[in-house]
Amino acid sequence: RSVALAVLLTLVSAVDRGNFKSCQQSSFCRRHRAVKPGESPYTLLTDTVTVNDAGLVGDVINENNRIVFTLEIYPLKDSTVRIKINEKNPIKPRFEDPYALVKDIHGESFEVVDQSAQGVTVKFGSHRAVVNAKPLKIDIYNGNDLVVSTNARGLLKFEHYRNKPGNEEQPAEGEGEPNALPADDQEEDKDGLWEESFKGHTDTKPLGPASVGMDISFVNSKHVYGIPEHADSFSLRETTSTDPYRLYNLDVFEYEVDNPMALYGSVPVMLSQTARHTTAVFWHNSAETWIDIKKLPDSNVVSSITGFFSSGETDPPQVSTHWFSESGIIDVFVMLGPKPMDVFRQYAGLTGSQNLPPLFSLGYHQCRWNYNDEEDVRQVHENFDKHDLPLDVMWLDIEHTDGKRYFTWDHYKFPNPLEMTANLTARGRKLVTIIDVHFKRDSNYFFYKEVHDRDLFVHTKDGNEFDGWCWPGSSSYIDMTNPDAREHYSDTYRLDRYKGSTLDTFTWNDMNEPSVFNGPEITMPKDNLHPGIGVEHREIHNAYGMLFHESTYEGHMKRSDRRLRPFILTRAFYAGTQRSAAVWTGDNTAEWSHLRISQPMLLSLSVTGITHVGADVGGFFGNPDVNLLARWYQAAAFQPFYRAHAHLDTKRREPWLFDAETLRIVRKSLRQRYQHLPLWYTLFYENELTGKIQSLFFSHSVVCSSYND
Repeated sequence: RSVALAVLLTLVSAVDRGNFKSCQQSSFCRRHRAVKPGESPYTLLTDTVTVNDAGLVGDVINENNRIVFTLEIYPLKDSTVRIKINEKNPIKPRFEDPYALVKDIHGESFEVVDQSAQGVTVKFGSHRAVVNAKPLKIDIYNGNDLVVSTNARGLLKFEHYRNKPGNEEQPAEGEGEPNALPADDQEEDKDGLWEESFKGHTDTKPLGPASVGMDISFVNSKHVYGIPEHADSFSLRETTSTDPYRLYNLDVFEYEVDNPMALYGSVPVMLSQTARHTTAVFWHNSAETWIDIKKLPDSNVVSSITGFFSSGETDPPQVSTHWFSESGIIDVFVMLGPKPMDVFRQYAGLTGSQNLPPLFSLGYHQCRWNYNDEEDVRQVHENFDKHDLPLDVMWLDIEHTDGKRYFTWDHYKFPNPLEMTANLTARGRKLVTIIDVHFKRDSNYFFYKEVHDRDLFVHTKDGNEFDGWCWPGSSSYIDMTNPDAREHYSDTYRLDRYKGSTLDTFTWNDMNEPSVFNGPEITMPKDNLHPGIGVEHREIHNAYGMLFHESTYEGHMKRSDRRLRPFILTRAFYAGTQRSAAVWTGDNTAEWSHLRISQPMLLSLSVTGITHVGADVGGFFGNPDVNLLARWYQAAAFQPFYRAHAHLDTKRREPWLFDAETLRIVRKSLRQRYQHLPLWYTLFYENELTGKIQSLFFSHSVVCSSYND
């Protein structure tokens, strides 16, 4: 417990970058960054290519170690193409993320217009996929324009499952040698192949190195956008002299700005816009992922893209991106636009659109950690009326519970939650309470006992119930891969089970990365097990928070017999989160730099499908002066989600506690906000139906090609 307390004290003072890995401290990141351009050993065996109703399938061989993979190319409806690479004969099936995609993804008619020893060309609509056999390279054309090329720089690397040296099973007669470390890998960086340690935590890897990676080039592009969440510029920076951008959901207190560190959520979607085309890629993988970005041609680097362009003369500008994930398979969706609106619709067709939020959720929300008791709540919402300030929602943080046991109330501070809520709803207001992912290990706590008795919590690598440390102390974490666990959790939102709640009580899912104070990188060990689908946590880490808030959404639907639209706020997110939750940018700080960075952070979320987004007004940490507070209220009034929130140790900052001029500015900002609600509600409705997003991103291509922050 003393270790956990020390970690917690560090967290609440400032972010400690030493708690989180750099690329150099991640073995698979080091290995992928060490791949040299132009030396790809992967070749398509063109005589194995077959065509079925869905697309093309063929074998790809790594000529260095003779391991064979399966390449699949599927043209899809609405100008999209899917590219998959997987082991052909793995010793265990590779995990494929089942959570991001919607069920109805339809194929497109296509024809093979060329097939030879040099490669294959597939035509679908006005688009082409040209597959070069040796080395393997897949070029995607929109009309006559090459827009995206995969493995153009030869950075493809797929680490196959293998038996640990010394533990190989003998092959049956007639079979090949067991999959040990292949000859071509003997000289590579072996540190971290079978286990990896960081700050006293050891991650075991029973199947050894299993990462996948490939470069994807956006041709004629100068800027790329997306891949939230990072506190960085909207136009993504080159990473030639920094760490790559990291996608690994983490609990980062008081995060720094202008760097590619991982934060609370991950959407592996990147967009490019040129004068002629908007294109996007979705790297469909829920494991830890890093992305390098390089803008070419670079006069300081010799071009390695031999034969990439038809002219063979001057290389056009391009952004070369290098994606690598710790496990899973290569599964890439290329969306061909050609306009931004088209890309947004295409992506919504893959992962869903933002569900229409209830109108009240677009109003103003008042929150802090914590409003002390029922009397405090009463005084705050009465003061909004007294000072003529609009308010739609009051929020309660973790201290409203009985000892941080979620789905309960502190009987001394909140003895009459139904009456308290009725007082709010009598004035047209709603209540939001927090439900986190960690559940106190207490056999007298009804929810813990129910889930424990049914063995629905996450396990350790040894098969025991995982015990981690978070706000309640010793905690267990529900296995959201298990349908029975999700159903039991969502059933707990029924009014007869979540006593004290009403149909006007909505939910805030925090700490759902998941946060584990005494875990590696303040999160769950990667070699924990999810019995629900029988995989290690490393496979689904970035999707865990989404599974939690999706189950919360389902719980709200159940409690109203599917009559009322839910409102859920989540901190952790993944591709598809927009189907069930709004997102905020986490634990920001009362500094001008955090007000500035909120704009590109929210834009990055919006262009990757998550449109109901906002940043805590005034900053979660610290005490804003009147100038910063006033400007924050003014800026946030035009953000989709509008909530003031503050840390336990900050000064109270309800608007009437400041001088008259500041109060006037806040009142005017709030009123401006409410004047726009009919327009914004209509835009959210359009977004739900079509995926359409209203953003400066596509107002004019010239704006976007030059826009940074």
